[in-house]
Amino acid sequence: MTSQSAHPTPAAGADGHAHRPILISAMQLEDELKNGERSVWDLIEIALLTGADGVELRRETWPRLDAEVAEAARRIADARLLVTYATQATLFDTNESTLQLRQDIDTAATLGAPIVRFFPGPTPPAGDQAAWARAKQVVDYAAARNTTIALENYARTPGGTLAEVHGALSRLASPALRNNLDMGNYPNHGQDVVEAIDALSDKIIAAHLKDKTANPADPPAPLGTGVLPLAEILNALDQLPQRVYYIFEFRGAGDPVGGIQHSLAYLKQRAGKP
Repeated sequence: MTSQSAHPTPAAGADGHAHRPILISAMQLEDELKNGERSVWDLIEIALLTGADGVELRRETWPRLDAEVAEAARRIADARLLVTYATQATLFDTNESTLQLRQDIDTAATLGAPIVRFFPGPTPPAGDQAAWARAKQVVDYAAARNTTIALENYARTPGGTLAEVHGALSRLASPALRNNLDMGNYPNHGQDVVEAIDALSDKIIAAHLKDKTANPADPPAPLGTGVLPLAEILNALDQLPQRVYYIFEFRGAGDPVGGIQHSLAYLKQRAGKP
C-alpha cells in the first residue's frame, strides 16, 4: 500500500494555506454510519462533492471496517484525497487494551493515514513506571508503522486538560506523538483555546474545527454559527509554521453537505479579509 506521504500535497485549501488541508469527518454522518443507512463510500463522495481535501474515518462509526478498510484505502488514493483516522481508544490504559491501540495504528497504516487520534485517558501517577512504559511502547509502535498519534484534549474527562495533555507529550517526547487540538473541548474544561495553542505550539498536528452555541449541552455546530472566538483561535493556528490538518467536527443535523459548505465558505471569506 502506498503511504499517504506519497500522495500529492493538496493545493491551498479554503483557508488559503497549502499546509492547512481541510478534511470532513465521519461525525458529519455519525448516526447514519452507525445504523448502516450510509457508508464510508458516502463520506468519500461528500468530500469530493464539497471540494474538501480529504476525510477523517473512525472505528466507532465504521461497522464494516474489517471488510472495507482495504477498499477504502484504494478509493481514497484513487480520488487523490487525504485521510486521517480517529478512535476513542485511550493511550493510558490497561495492558490488555494495548492490543486495540496497536490494531488502530495498523488500520491507520493500511489506510495510508499519517495520523491516528487517541484520547489520553487518566494520567498515570508519576511513579507508575509500568503505565508510562506501556504508553511509550504504543508510541514506539506507531513510529515503526510510520504513523503519528495525535493526542486529543477530550472534554470533561480525566486527561483532557491542558496541563495533562502537555505533561503527556513532554514525558513521552517523540516525533510519533503529537496533538490534535479540539477547539470545542478546552472551553468545556474552563480553559482558553488560544492559550492552549500557544502552550502546545509545535506539537499540534491537527485541529478539530467546530463552533459552539451558548448552551454547553448543545452539540458542536458549523463554523460561524455559534459563540466561539473563531477569529482569534484560527489566527493562532494559522501562525503555526508546521502542516496542520483542519478537520470539521460537527454533526450533519440532517444536512451534512450544507454544514460543510457553510463552514468552507466561512473559511474562504475569512481568508479573503485583509
